[in-house]
Order: sequence, then C-alpha cells, then structure tokens
Amino acid sequence: MEALRIITKPVNGQLVIDLPPSLTSDRQYEAIVLPVMSEDAVATPRRRQPSQKLAGTVRLLDDPIAPATPDSDWEFS
Repeated sequence: MEALRIITKPVNGQLVIDLPPSLTSDRQYEAIVLPVMSEDAVATPRRRQPSQKLAGTVRLLDDPIAPATPDSDWEFS
C-alpha cells in the first residue's frame, strides 16, 4: 500500500489534492487531515550526552584495533 503525504494550505476552506497516476481511480481512498506542527515542534530531539562526572574515567588497556585471536589460530591457505 502506497502512502502519500501532502502539505498544503486551504483556500476558502477547501483542500484540493492532485493524486499521482500510480493511485488508480478504481479504488477508494481515505484522507486524514491533520494540522502541521510548528517547525520548532518537529525539530530533532536534543542529543543525549554522558554525565561530565564520567569524563576521564575510561582507560583503554589494550589495542582496540588488534584482532582478538592471532592469525596462527585460523586455518587458511
């Protein structure tokens, strides 16, 4: 099922929707009309960050790039 989202302003209390050719005229469709929220309400949520109390408490004890097992453990030719 194909969804179609159209944002438009009413003119004299009427909305006109031009459907794309992919929506055939032999079917019935339901239109749901919702008010558009302000751009501030649609903005992306603030990114969460760890507590400043954790800063400097992590230490890497090994090389994170090095493989977990040596190449000699693998049987390849």
